[in-house]
Amino acid sequence: MTYNTPPDSITIIAGWGLFPLLLARGARAAGVRHISMIGFKHSTYRATLKMADKARVVPFGNLEMLNIALKETGCKNTFLSGQINPLALFRTRTDEGFKREIGSIKIRHAHSLFLCFVEYLENMGANILPSSLFMGEHIPGAGILTKRKPDEREDDDMEYGNHIAQKIADLDIGQSAAIKDGVVLAVEGFDGTNGAIKHAGRIARRGAVLSKVAKENHDMRFDIPIAGTKTIKAMRSAGFSAMSVQAHRTIIVNMEETVRLADKYGISIRSIQSPYPPAPIFDKP
Repeated sequence: MTYNTPPDSITIIAGWGLFPLLLARGARAAGVRHISMIGFKHSTYRATLKMADKARVVPFGNLEMLNIALKETGCKNTFLSGQINPLALFRTRTDEGFKREIGSIKIRHAHSLFLCFVEYLENMGANILPSSLFMGEHIPGAGILTKRKPDEREDDDMEYGNHIAQKIADLDIGQSAAIKDGVVLAVEGFDGTNGAIKHAGRIARRGAVLSKVAKENHDMRFDIPIAGTKTIKAMRSAGFSAMSVQAHRTIIVNMEETVRLADKYGISIRSIQSPYPPAPIFDKP
């Protein structure tokens, strides 16, 4: 799906990492005139906040302050971007509204938690747009992204890993699987992709392959699979040799830099064509 006309103004609710900054840059390049941003204390980069015309920082887990900040922006077109450490759900002092919303969720995983947040924001009047919309240059098509092609063993492991990762993604467990020689070493849980990478590295030591996917019917408004230089560094530390992602459904943050780092470490990256719908992007006229 593509969008042909960018909104005149947007609000970005920005977590940790470069994603919100790149989203803001992409929005500017597409013609968005006014950007408001709501960041979280001790999480959102200062450089990200500087991309906004108007910025407000609130404590994570304080829905009352978030709601006030959202109303102050005066803009309904809203994006969710950046990472939130899932452990923050258990370690952060939150207000009663946050506790009430989270307490209503019986089975807690990334999708149910994000969806609860989206529904809350929509009830407050926000229109949540796909977070991929202005990230087109960071979403790869199908093909081998690195100089080194995967060898036969890596290709076989990536094919199997893609199958396993799709199963766990569709079960709302995680988005990644680590494989070596046809053995499932680890699957992603609540501690994220890097947690699975570290666990698999302790078992295999060298030569594991990472496969990362989106759900079959992934809600592209939140939790789109992301990889970047931190992923490559974690893979190198754990002895991984290759990674597969889904074409048109994965964001590779600073793709050129990420691929360059993978080339430096000899890690091969393959972007695999998926039969499932691509992430929506803005189609420049």
